[in-house]
Amino acid sequence: MRRAAGARWMPPLVVAAALLCARPAGAARMFSLSLEDVADDRGQVIDLSHALREGIPLLPGNIPFSPLPGPRTAEGAASSSFSCGEHTGTHLDAPANFGKGLPAVDEITPVRLMSKGVMIDVRARAATNPDYMLTLADLQAWEKTNGRIQPRSLVILNTGWHARWDHADRYLNKDDKGAMHFPGFAADAVKTLIVDRDVNGLGIDTPGIDPGKSTTFDARRAVLLGGRYTIENLDNLDLLPARGFSVLVAPMKISRGSGAPARVFAIVPR
Repeated sequence: MRRAAGARWMPPLVVAAALLCARPAGAARMFSLSLEDVADDRGQVIDLSHALREGIPLLPGNIPFSPLPGPRTAEGAASSSFSCGEHTGTHLDAPANFGKGLPAVDEITPVRLMSKGVMIDVRARAATNPDYMLTLADLQAWEKTNGRIQPRSLVILNTGWHARWDHADRYLNKDDKGAMHFPGFAADAVKTLIVDRDVNGLGIDTPGIDPGKSTTFDARRAVLLGGRYTIENLDNLDLLPARGFSVLVAPMKISRGSGAPARVFAIVPR
């Protein structure tokens, strides 16, 4: 891969030695893949986004996706439109979602939308406890096995909830009192990822990074007030390795948007 402009050159043996020393026994590969790897058939692209369509799951108060078919032009070209909320479907929550004066969608630095990928698999725990939260202790245990999470990573929590997407009632998982139950991040883990690991953002395959029963949204506040973003309602997380992949987040560039529907791609090894 080409070296980025302005990057400091290091002898290949030094780089390899540094990576080897930093890698715990049994840890997955730590490098990330590029479009060059896709072109050379060393990597493949995985779509982590759900399609926008009518009837998809929505958090209370969000605006549903509604297609508005339009007439064809004289030349026969289709010209339809749609209405949709900023936080509908697979979407990005910008810092402006929770604080005035913080970056909106169109103000997020593009380089922060391209990340080293990290996938933490908690499907087994979420299957037995829909209110499961990834705690700091859980995060530290994951790093002990897989290695320290690197700066500029996007940390994705695979709860297995994406398999429920076609069943809105199971996805939101409301109890008799209307409280939702789905997994998420605990605030102590989030604060460590933002402050000590300098990650670009957090992603999850549920409607939000806080557990569904949360009323204080401590995890979301920690991320957004820390100037980072979240990606929610992700798909196809079963196709990701623990690390060694790249993620590209492409939200609609809505001026002063608090969030935006997004297409999210991962480049994984073949």
